[in-house]
Amino acid sequence: MSGMNGLLLGIDVGGTKIAGVAVDAGSGELLAERRQPVDDLPLELQVIGFARGLVEGVGGERPAAIGVAVPGLVDAGSGVMRLAVNVDAGELAIGPLVAEAMGAPCFVEHDARAAALWLLQRGDPRDSLVYLSVGTGIAAAVVIAGRLVRGVTGLAGEIGHIQAVESGPACPCGLRGCLEVVAAGPALARMAQEAVASGKTTTLSIGAAGPEAVYRAAAAGDAVALAIADRVGVHLARAIRGIVLSYGIGRVVIGGGLSRAGEPFLRPILDELERERAASPLISHALTPNPVELLPADSDPGAWGAVVVARSGLSNGVPVAPEREVANE
Repeated sequence: MSGMNGLLLGIDVGGTKIAGVAVDAGSGELLAERRQPVDDLPLELQVIGFARGLVEGVGGERPAAIGVAVPGLVDAGSGVMRLAVNVDAGELAIGPLVAEAMGAPCFVEHDARAAALWLLQRGDPRDSLVYLSVGTGIAAAVVIAGRLVRGVTGLAGEIGHIQAVESGPACPCGLRGCLEVVAAGPALARMAQEAVASGKTTTLSIGAAGPEAVYRAAAAGDAVALAIADRVGVHLARAIRGIVLSYGIGRVVIGGGLSRAGEPFLRPILDELERERAASPLISHALTPNPVELLPADSDPGAWGAVVVARSGLSNGVPVAPEREVANE
């Protein structure tokens, strides 16, 4: 991390929250961190205000560079985001807008891909892995031998919009039955509220039926919450199986808001993967014995990934070019 001076900001924009860190560009030392819920202001104003709050927290120093991790289709070269169905932003030149307001270069990357870059930096830079983010939405980032995969459309890894249930609930993307609408955070809340409204015996209530409450109740043995957690785990396990079969990758790292629940979130996924291994010699061969890792609950992979994006952008002019080897970023 030597050779750079000043302040780097890493900001992760999600469907319900914005999280960020300020670090010393030379040492990588954490200087400040923040989290806040998303509100009704235009997204660029929220990010700008958030960035200013980080800067104020470290004495008002103008940052050397800012990295912003966002969902949807990201043009890393121009800093424009679009098609982020869980963020009401439309087509937004968030990079240039933040750069102008903060007086510092701003580099933008897809949130899951930014997190994958952070994972590479922490381990083997030529690793092959999938980072799976499960929160308000669901997305994956694929890295093969140290190369970040974007695909010809830039939407590689958007598995949240693969159909999981035929004629299922409507998805913000315009289709029905997508993985997101049966396995992301809002889906858990919807299933819990439907169970409470139907009169099922449960410790959950309409006023406390969000994802965190569901997993707490599951950990305490609530039958309704356990059934919901199991249903979500089956959907996610099937998605993981599809990723592993598609890319031949043996390491899947899961992060995002739902993953913070820990064992109650992870156990149904592992149980379903083990059932699939037992039922199919082919799947048993494709799935390594321990293919899934869960990030610690206090991790902020998107924010730290955005720091990696800022650092790379400051060095190279772009966060990470399409299909470029990222080992030396």
